[in-house]
Amino acid sequence: MQRCKRIIDGLLTFSRPESLAKSPTDLNAVVQQTIFLVKHHSRFKRLRLQTILDSELQPVPANAEQLIQVIMALLINAADAMQETGAITIRTRRGVTDAEAAIAEVIDEGSGIARTELPKIFEPFFTTKPPGRGTGLGLSVCYSIIANHGGRIEVDSAPGAGSTFRILLPNAQAPARPANPPGTTT
Repeated sequence: MQRCKRIIDGLLTFSRPESLAKSPTDLNAVVQQTIFLVKHHSRFKRLRLQTILDSELQPVPANAEQLIQVIMALLINAADAMQETGAITIRTRRGVTDAEAAIAEVIDEGSGIARTELPKIFEPFFTTKPPGRGTGLGLSVCYSIIANHGGRIEVDSAPGAGSTFRILLPNAQAPARPANPPGTTT
């Protein structure tokens, strides 16, 4: 049992993102860069990508490369959850507090996530994908990146009703607040 724990801890250390420098980052620009990177991928040729971007969204202290990684992982998961057609919407908006200054949402019309699985989706190596289609590390890494930014990631989902993954990022003045434990939503 201890050997398995050491192996898993080693894999997690490898897979968790290191803390990189943060600077004022335009979340809308991050979304647009991510869409540019994925729009030619075969998974997205059959889907509609829609954006609803808040033009008055203020920059937040962040590492743009890491946020692109998070949004790309969420988009790929959304595409995997979709049937042959449908829409994925990426929306940004202002939050109501300094701790939630900027919000980005990835909304899909996919199969949704069973209520019993929701508490586990941010756990390392948990996946609902068929064998060979995922490692179960994507959402765990996303969770770590957003927590490292002082933010949090939430999900609303129900079978047959799609999913909404919500990233909430603080502004520079927000006091650091602990992230929700993996698998919890608010």
